Amino acid sequence: MYMKLSKVVIILLCALCTVVLVHYPAGAQQISQKPLENVFTLELSFGDKDVPSEYLLANPQLSAAVNNAGDIYIFDEYKVKVFDKNGKPKAIFGGRGEGPGEFMSFMGLRISPTGFLTITELQSCSIFSPANKFIVKNRYSSSAVFNTLKNEYKFSYRPVGLGSISDIVALSDKVFIIAGNNVTLDNYNEAGEYYDYLFYADKDIVTVIAKYRNVNTFMWEQGRMGIGLVGGFCFAVLPDSRILYTHTCHDVKYTSNTAQLTFHIISPEKNMKSEFVITYKPEAIPESVIESQTPSKIREEQKKMYNDIVNMLKQKKYRPLFLNMKSDSVFLFLRYRSSDNKMSLIKVIDAETGKEVSNFIQPSDFYLDTIKNGYGYLSTTPKDGYPIVEKYRIDPRVYGK
Repeated sequence: MYMKLSKVVIILLCALCTVVLVHYPAGAQQISQKPLENVFTLELSFGDKDVPSEYLLANPQLSAAVNNAGDIYIFDEYKVKVFDKNGKPKAIFGGRGEGPGEFMSFMGLRISPTGFLTITELQSCSIFSPANKFIVKNRYSSSAVFNTLKNEYKFSYRPVGLGSISDIVALSDKVFIIAGNNVTLDNYNEAGEYYDYLFYADKDIVTVIAKYRNVNTFMWEQGRMGIGLVGGFCFAVLPDSRILYTHTCHDVKYTSNTAQLTFHIISPEKNMKSEFVITYKPEAIPESVIESQTPSKIREEQKKMYNDIVNMLKQKKYRPLFLNMKSDSVFLFLRYRSSDNKMSLIKVIDAETGKEVSNFIQPSDFYLDTIKNGYGYLSTTPKDGYPIVEKYRIDPRVYGK
């Protein structure tokens, strides 16, 4: 990923894209059937017994990654522990250190549709092949791409919160999708505007795929942090390396009684772009919610941020369509706001058609880390027990089957 960048080509891809708009009439995406229930069946759990000692889970990170074959990747004890689809130990690699294929921290792991694994740390990201072979460690301080993000887009590489890279997905050893924003508490009071970004980096060409005015609700890794009160940016990588994205604040158009949220799909390799629209009835943000957004004690450097949040809520008026999003192949799982804080409604959208194929309810305190190949995965620690990973079979009706 050590490459020479050219400012001239930043907008090349968007300029070459052929736009194909796909719109559906109001209500075409909605289905009236009663929500499905009990759609998850626990198939197996593993990691706490019946495995060699080196595979026992000690302090696994919450996010698991799953490849196309169903192998399950867990980051634990500065190593990547790989289990097959039946929960049987398969491979271990990595370790604590600063060398090739070693780790000193952890922010996330992602497996792209092409099978490449990305491990993101505070100061670097490491790329592994589909065969788990180490390829490269890209250090933010010395990589030309990440230096450009810092110098031209004001990314600070903070470990958490605002003003940092939030997601990196490697499609190959030289092609990356990078998401993040340029807001920090240090620079928020400075003059200017701040943005959520989605970049596509291919060798020595970096393209801005999406750029949205930041509303302090950036969505990290398709829902891990959530969208928030006003809305936020989210994306997913579909088969054939297509990139789907939307912003539930900026991509909404309102009429007198309805709202329309646009989803964008771009194929950088084929220079193609398409869109689909979900029509829905918007829900107003209660005044009590707006009033609650200003804490009783605010540091001076935070005043502008909180004022902007309140002003945005008053200006926007309506809640975002959904709270967070996950994807499985072309299927989008959109989690809606819970009306009673006990059960959440999940709507499943087919990104190929833009249509809703099912909806189901689940306990609000149960939300899977990862969904892949018709299965859901959850890292958890039972009471009086050791950490485990649970694998749930998802009812085929969820996928419209």
